[in-house]
Amino acid sequence: LVLMSKHILQIQPLATPYKIIAADINKSGAVSAVDMVELRKLILFIDTEFQNNTSWRFVDAEFVFPNANNPWETSFPEVFSVNGLDDDELGNFVATKIGDLNGSASPNSIIGSGEDRAYGELTFAVEDTEMVAGETYTVDFRAKDFTGILGYQYTFAFDNSAVEFVDIQAEDLTNLDDSNFGMSMLNEGIITASWNNSDAVSLDNDAVLFSMTFVAKSKALLSDVVSLNSRYTKAEGYNNND
Repeated sequence: LVLMSKHILQIQPLATPYKIIAADINKSGAVSAVDMVELRKLILFIDTEFQNNTSWRFVDAEFVFPNANNPWETSFPEVFSVNGLDDDELGNFVATKIGDLNGSASPNSIIGSGEDRAYGELTFAVEDTEMVAGETYTVDFRAKDFTGILGYQYTFAFDNSAVEFVDIQAEDLTNLDDSNFGMSMLNEGIITASWNNSDAVSLDNDAVLFSMTFVAKSKALLSDVVSLNSRYTKAEGYNNND
């Protein structure tokens, strides 16, 4: 999403026609904000497959794009045809994973590339609270060393037997709204999140990024019933060095 946004705004155009094809999530023959919306739905598990596209596209490896900046200027071959087969034939393709703009997809693995890009941590500061059954609690997620951040994503988990989720409120973080959260798995105690901005964002320590409201069902310590993990949407943060 970060790289797609940079391409759309011409801050950092995608370098190859294959990456541009990969950014065309809805298979419209162009890259636009609509593609960002569709990709974010998949990242958030609102959708579990592309609505108008296949997971991969295959381009004949011998094809030369007349305009590398616009791969749809002419149609490109996605099939290798053989007529009257009477000897060995070999067709080569460039496999393009839709949505993969940094080349991290692993075609022979169902769990992704396993790449490790850890250069530090992006931390949300939350004050622990001893909760009492029946009471309503608003939990502030505050900035801590939130400097030059282009985006983040994660899976938020909460114990449904201990707390009831009520609402999320956007606060000081630029460009954050309901579309940045996936609520399709609330019955499992799961909220997915994905946020990005075209310009890197820096916030003062203790600035409130967003807030979540819960009603306690029983006496419990907040830190025992909520967590941030990678169960569905992988927990990652991206700074201005991508």
